[in-house]
Amino acid sequence: MSYRLRSATLSDFEALVHLSVLSFSSGLSGAYAPDLIEQSVPFISQVSKPLIQSGQLYVAEVDDCVLVGAGGWSRDYHGVPSVAGVGHIRQFVVHPDWMRHGIGRALFDRCLNAAPDIVQFDCQASLSAISFYHSLGFEEVCEDEVELPNGIIFPTCLMRYHRPADH
Repeated sequence: MSYRLRSATLSDFEALVHLSVLSFSSGLSGAYAPDLIEQSVPFISQVSKPLIQSGQLYVAEVDDCVLVGAGGWSRDYHGVPSVAGVGHIRQFVVHPDWMRHGIGRALFDRCLNAAPDIVQFDCQASLSAISFYHSLGFEEVCEDEVELPNGIIFPTCLMRYHRPADH
């Protein structure tokens, strides 16, 4: 099963939304109550057009041009001004049938290579993604939460990656 990585384009928008809904609907079970998943997925699966336009959102696609993964990074995060050397991991999703094929790691490596001046990456991880981010070298900073536009409080974990000094 092979895939290739490329930068996302606006023409990928609908496929990215579909992939995000599928990934979150499947991937959050076990870590969150079913009603919380149902109420949260429409909001957490939204895809950022500015992130796509920045060229810093990457996708993994298979030969038939089907997206099986996505993930990116930015210097700012939800209106919080950027800090020199700090980046934010954004919108990491993998199709449930393609998990454990190295796609998430490949996407993260792409982010690292695209941002050589970033020495710290922060991530607002879902509770079900903590072990994935641990496998990439992230550490838990603190329990956190995101208030969604519908007023729902979505528990998360703030995680942090420090780039090795010898990069």
